[in-house]
Amino acid sequence: MRRTSLASALLLSIAAVACGGDDAQDAAEAAADAMRNAADAMQNAADNMASSDDADAPAMTAEEMQESLPEEMAGLTRTTTERQSMGAGGMNISQAEATYEGDGKTLEISLMSGAVMAGPAMAFTMVQFDRTTEDGYERTIQYDGMPGMQEYEEDGDYRRAVMTVLVNNSLLVRIEAEGMTMDEVEDVFDDLDVT
Repeated sequence: MRRTSLASALLLSIAAVACGGDDAQDAAEAAADAMRNAADAMQNAADNMASSDDADAPAMTAEEMQESLPEEMAGLTRTTTERQSMGAGGMNISQAEATYEGDGKTLEISLMSGAVMAGPAMAFTMVQFDRTTEDGYERTIQYDGMPGMQEYEEDGDYRRAVMTVLVNNSLLVRIEAEGMTMDEVEDVFDDLDVT
């Protein structure tokens, strides 16, 4: 069963406002406060990115990203690899992906570089999230000083771990694994030659 997303929660709040009543007025005031806080956070994130030592770090090309994805990772063999790049309106985006399989495990690594990374940078900076259930968790993180997010789910023998990290405000690294723990996924990130 899918959980309610933050976007869905926002739509529900708007619906409550539309229905009227005292609760709707409280919801409207809370929504206005949230929007003001979000705007302030986005401005702070933009300021921080502009002043960061990594702000001028050169973006990796699709070829460089693909070369950083080795033939073996965590004892698994690379089964597919792909790269692509495009540009429009002065913005360039490059991406490389690889899939690894073996021993009942699957690992997918995706790297994305370019000016579009400013969006995730601001999102990671302005949102702090931590949700834990009996089956796993979802949370924003700081991994070696880099912003990101982790999702982990475990049910019997089934394990799914996802880790997303923004490196140098210019490279988004996403690792998704089935049959692996979060510690193993963190080891995969540490073994990547992208920092």
